[in-house]
This record gives sequence, structure tokens and C-alpha cells, in this order.
Amino acid sequence: MNTQINHAQFLAARKKGIGGSDVAAILGFSPYKSPFQLWLDKTGRSEDSDTQSESAHFGNLLEDVVAKEFSSRMNVKVQRVNQQLSLAELGEPWAIGNIDRAVINPEIAGRVFFKKGRLTTDQGLECKTASEYLSKLFGEEGSDQIPDYYLTQCLWYMKLTGFQLWHLAVLIGGNKFRMYRIERDDDLIESIFQQVKSFWFNHVIADTPPAPTCFDDVLHRWSKHVEGKQVEANSEHIKLANELIAVQNRQKANKAREDEIKLAIVTNMQDAEMMISQGNTICSYKEQSSTRIDSTLLKKEDPDLFAKYSKTSSTRVFRISNKFKETI
Repeated sequence: MNTQINHAQFLAARKKGIGGSDVAAILGFSPYKSPFQLWLDKTGRSEDSDTQSESAHFGNLLEDVVAKEFSSRMNVKVQRVNQQLSLAELGEPWAIGNIDRAVINPEIAGRVFFKKGRLTTDQGLECKTASEYLSKLFGEEGSDQIPDYYLTQCLWYMKLTGFQLWHLAVLIGGNKFRMYRIERDDDLIESIFQQVKSFWFNHVIADTPPAPTCFDDVLHRWSKHVEGKQVEANSEHIKLANELIAVQNRQKANKAREDEIKLAIVTNMQDAEMMISQGNTICSYKEQSSTRIDSTLLKKEDPDLFAKYSKTSSTRVFRISNKFKETI
């Protein structure tokens, strides 16, 4: 079996609809992707890459480990569902998802299979791995206190399956195993579904980009300026520009105070490596070395070599006019 081809096919299939991992981005909960960046993916405008990140790679490798541990601790059987799920029978073929596992409910059936378009169980399982610094985002084990970008994924799968309960098992930092349970909430599920549906039809199908939510979105959508083009500021824009100047001035004042504090501390440290208090390190002041190419000297002594390995890139830079600052 060629896993690279399967992964490529999986990515291609995801462009045909909205899957569970897309929902958080649409709702603005994803720390990895904005609604605009998802729109680029779904409309074929983003740069395709079949290469998984290391975290995604190891997450896939450990999925089976997490599933087996959940099965052992909960004393239940879990089963893979290889078929992509959708709401095609309800006239919504764009609503799709690939769940990690179904949890066998012996009161319904001894194994999970499709019967009249439905899976023969009422519980699902999502398997995750997370780094240690994300542990604070998880609440008490057994609760539904999980990061929103995981919660919305589970709720989306409940919409697709009709399940009453979804479990989430997570391996945190490689050595902490936690289990959570999400009860069905029809009002919340329907609210999420309608927002996702609006994104699909009003943005993907209509080929209309959503509003930018970060500077990266703006730089991608309007990467070049039009020479000589101007826009007239209204009262709200002027108010925002004044507020920005005030914020920047506070930042400068804070930076100046930061430098004063650092100076007072390092002056006292002199050539000491660390400052301590009762055996605990307060701060350190260590020498660090780095090697860089002296581009000025290289350009002077070997301009051809400099030109050969030089790369020019451009981006748009936002600045408040000094003349405008002077009017405040």
C-alpha cells in the first residue's frame, strides 16, 4: 500500500467539502489556519504540499497507540471506519468527515458497520497528541473541557453520525494520557453547522474570499500596492490612526522602562553569569556567539559571488505618516 498516494488522495478529497479539521478555522478557533487561508485551500489557490509536518506525522503514527490505550482503560472495543462520512443523503454532500474510531456499543451491535446509511453504534473516538505546553488548555479528565478546535471537530462528527457521545483521548507531552467526553448538544451542533454551511456556499462555492483576520491574510490577498493609488480616510480611520499612535507611544515608553530595568540589573551583575536568590536563578547574562556572512565586505570584494547568491524579496510595510503624527 502506497501511503503517500493515499495521503495525497485524502488531501484531494478534503477539497470537495468541509471536514472536521476545517471547522475550527471557519469559526475562528484554529491556531493554525484562518478562514481566509482555509478558503485558499478549498478553492485551489494555496500551494499544495504532500509533506506532513513532524507533529502531524507522529500524531498519525501514535493514533493507534492512543486508541488502544483508550480501549484498555475504558474496557471497550474500538473499530476503524475507513469510509469517508457525509450528509449526502440529506442533500449536503459537501459536509464530510473521516473519524478516527467508532466505539462499539454491545447493546446495539457487536461490531460497527453501515446499516441503512448509519453506523451501528452511538459513540465515537477522536485520538490526539499534544505538546506539554498545551496541557493547560485541557480541563479535568472526564469533562468536556478541551480546546475549542478539538471540541468543534467532535461536534461536527456528531452531526455527520448522529452519535450521542464522543470521546477524546489525548497523549500530552508523550507521557500523560487523558480522556474526555462530549455529550450531544443539538442546538450547538446546528449553530456550528449553519455557520460552516454559510462559509461553504457564500465563500467557497461563490468564490468570494472571507474578510482577513490577520496581517498574513492581507499580505496574501493584496501583496502588491498600486502605484499612486490613494483612498480617502473617513472619521473612523482617523480615529483608529490616532489610537494606533497612542498605542505605539506606550510601547516605546514601556521599552524605555524595560531598558532602564535591564541596565540596573546587569550593572549590578557586572561579569557574573547569573543572579540568584536563595539558590534560585533570577536571570542570566551569558555570552553567545554566532557566525554571519559579512554581506557588505562580500559585495565589495566579490560582487559576482554576492549577486549569484543574493535573493531579493518584497513585502508591504505599514507605517503611520510622520506628518500626520505632527498634527496630533
